[in-house]
Amino acid sequence: MTEATSIVSALIRTLRAQSNQAIAAHDADRTVSFMAPDVVVGVAGGPTLKGRDASRAAFAQQFADRAFVTYERTIEQVTLPDPMRATERGRWVGRWRLKTGLHEQQGSYVAEWRFSEMGWLIYSETFVEA
Repeated sequence: MTEATSIVSALIRTLRAQSNQAIAAHDADRTVSFMAPDVVVGVAGGPTLKGRDASRAAFAQQFADRAFVTYERTIEQVTLPDPMRATERGRWVGRWRLKTGLHEQQGSYVAEWRFSEMGWLIYSETFVEA
């Protein structure tokens, strides 16, 4: 791994941790601040969300659900196809508190990050349920 790849990988891991924290705090604005304005998100078992505003609305709706706890993404690999793009692969889990106990959904994901004048932002994410 090159020094540049190591630096970008560490940065992407830090940004993902901050994204996870924003979701756990149920902060829709902070959650989508890691996304490009024209982000495309393939929701596991759901629709394809196009644009940061669509993602903000989806998160706000999810956060309004009193049973919803959080989504957590765990990075398994970060690669750099070129200096301006990074690909993140990992596992995700969603948690809800139901009357019957804690319910989890999980699967894998891939995210493409791109470097812009605003720093590294998520350009696309695809989540697949296991």
